[in-house]
Amino acid sequence: MQWIEDKYDEKSVSALSQNLSVSPTLSKFLLARGITTPELATAFLKPRLAHLINPFEIAGMSEAVDRIIHAINNKEHVLIVGDYDVDGITSTVIVKRNLTELGLTPYHVTPKRKTEGYGLTQDILERGLKLADINLVIALDCGTNSKQEAEGLRSKGIDLIVVDHHQSKDESPIQAIQVNPHLHEDKGEPWRFLCTAGLAFKLVHGILKKLREQGVKRAYEINPRDSLALAGLGTIADLVPLRGENRILASFGLRELGRNPCNGLNAILEMANLHSEPNPNSEDVAFKIAPRINACGRLDDAEVATSLLLETDKQNCKSLALQMNEYNEERKRIESKLSEDALVQANEFFSDRPAVVVCGQGPNWNPGVVGIVAGKLANSLGKPCIVLAQTGDECKGSGRGVKGVNLVQALDQCKELLDHWGGHPAAVGLSLSIEKLEDFKKKFVEVIESDTGGSFPEPTLQIAAVIQQDELQENLLSDLSNLAPFGQENPEPILSLQKIRLAYEPKKVGTGEHFQFSVHNGNRTISGIAWNMGDRIPPSTTDIDLAFRLRWNSWNGRKTPQMVLEDWRISD
Repeated sequence: MQWIEDKYDEKSVSALSQNLSVSPTLSKFLLARGITTPELATAFLKPRLAHLINPFEIAGMSEAVDRIIHAINNKEHVLIVGDYDVDGITSTVIVKRNLTELGLTPYHVTPKRKTEGYGLTQDILERGLKLADINLVIALDCGTNSKQEAEGLRSKGIDLIVVDHHQSKDESPIQAIQVNPHLHEDKGEPWRFLCTAGLAFKLVHGILKKLREQGVKRAYEINPRDSLALAGLGTIADLVPLRGENRILASFGLRELGRNPCNGLNAILEMANLHSEPNPNSEDVAFKIAPRINACGRLDDAEVATSLLLETDKQNCKSLALQMNEYNEERKRIESKLSEDALVQANEFFSDRPAVVVCGQGPNWNPGVVGIVAGKLANSLGKPCIVLAQTGDECKGSGRGVKGVNLVQALDQCKELLDHWGGHPAAVGLSLSIEKLEDFKKKFVEVIESDTGGSFPEPTLQIAAVIQQDELQENLLSDLSNLAPFGQENPEPILSLQKIRLAYEPKKVGTGEHFQFSVHNGNRTISGIAWNMGDRIPPSTTDIDLAFRLRWNSWNGRKTPQMVLEDWRISD
């Protein structure tokens, strides 16, 4: 792996440090993020809710708010259709909870992945429209490309609002009120990359703002802050860039998650052993909270997650959280077995090819888990991977890419073989008939071969700063915490110590797959952990370079700095 060190202009570092009265190290981290002025740095380091832009600047928001207020005033029947992932579920809960408090009794449906598919499909609408004589459908985190479904609703005299952040595959927009920043020219707006949970928060903000202007007393009794934990959760889980308004929502969302979670969220925090933490961080969301919520949809019962987040009774929340946890454990088991089977196919048929397409059927080939497995394969094999699950004559699955590959463009060149497809450059979903599978495998591999020449850039590790051993102190951790929450476009800095010797011989821990190590900072030793590197232990008698993340480690009521190793090498 190639280590790439960030380079800094020392004059810029010094100037920013003096203007902000912060350490040169923190100034380097800010400059690496393109934050070059004291004004930008202050806004980044101290995000404020007051910095959120007027929601009505987003195209379609005014029309959406007016239509929903009309529904409130006329006690219409409203149906909410939300996606089955964290973003869709949190969006559904945000909108339903606030509309309920404003006097509506909205219905909601969450698609069953296996039988109803993704998003605003005919199947999910057929189920939802049976609930009442629906006047308005609000699609959340889906619907942008549901042209046929939108026309069907229009023919029935049912209005449609789509709040979404996915790209459109068609130049002609669907017939609906759309709140989707990606349908319009990118002008660098701070809300440009909001996920749907963020857009749902803005929608609720817009509704309350307009109702307050109209003197509606109830609107003053509802606090938009009560939706921040859900908006922040959806934002972090959906891997959108944590810059602009996303950073504000993520920051305040984590604070509210720690200070004032609803009963449903509190039950999840307890199940994930996070209830004693003062503030969960973005890693807690990504690895402990979001997987539990997503597990429900992956195992075709997303309604468990939606119901839990809407529930107010603590005992019911505990029961639903336990069910969610059981789904997550089952998801882990299926994922482990599916990963083994998929790797066998990849090694047998694609070891010398620049891409992988594997397919299988049976209880372990769950369409809800294939995306996770595709991501693991892509990371371990260093090439784009598609994992498909066969059900009857249809294959459904997901693909994950690597640096230098745009999967959306790749699938576009294979679209004559696909029934449905879409997504982002690094992550896609697709379906096709089994009779076209072999042709698709061949075509997809050929496209990747043509686009990349069959080779990909060497994996790299970005080093944010090279530090000295005596800098391994609590004040460095304070600098790092000022940059949080970490995520897309705001990665947790990787630090490096160079030409150093470990304080002691590393020690294997667990069942031998991990090891502990330590480095002396001049006053005391700072411990470190290396996950899944037990087969690659560095020497303690030779100069080495370390690349690591520095974090707090809480144990038995004590907090101490800890290095989390990313890589090591023998010093030059």
